[in-house]
Amino acid sequence: MVLITYWSSQAHLPIDQPVVANVLHGFQHRVAHAVAFGLLALLARWAFDGLPTAAFWAVVLASTFGATDEWHQSFTPGRHAGADDWAADTAFAAVALYAWARFRATITFRTPVLRAAAPFAVAAMFVVGVSLAAWPALSAAREFERPSLRSVAHTALDVARSTRDLARQFRSAVG
Repeated sequence: MVLITYWSSQAHLPIDQPVVANVLHGFQHRVAHAVAFGLLALLARWAFDGLPTAAFWAVVLASTFGATDEWHQSFTPGRHAGADDWAADTAFAAVALYAWARFRATITFRTPVLRAAAPFAVAAMFVVGVSLAAWPALSAAREFERPSLRSVAHTALDVARSTRDLARQFRSAVG
């Protein structure tokens, strides 16, 4: 949510560069909304796990946050708030939860592989978002070499391990 808020407060986004806009044929904002709010809904569903209507509350949370994010954008110069973006955020959240449920129902190796891969996927998305947010400020302060894929992968693994360790500590404290 913090990353979404950060990006929605920026007047100029890296995804508006011609290299990205041309590849995605102008749909880069829809793709960004799909990834951000789909991931938010999946994480919220995970947080609400155990409730009988966890998926419903995950969509409600993503939709509510989408509405507040659009309201927040209305105060950012160069950005606009739109009900269509809010509706898309809600739809992307619901579609992500539906697709994940269908994926889990049809996959044969289910739980061990998915549970092992989930922290890596979340950590990778987080690292990409934070890296994109921090890179302009870091490169303006002084010249840096571009991070290698190896350093990004190590950072993602460290975040995933930390997340896993925190989850284990939480479960042992609760259980």
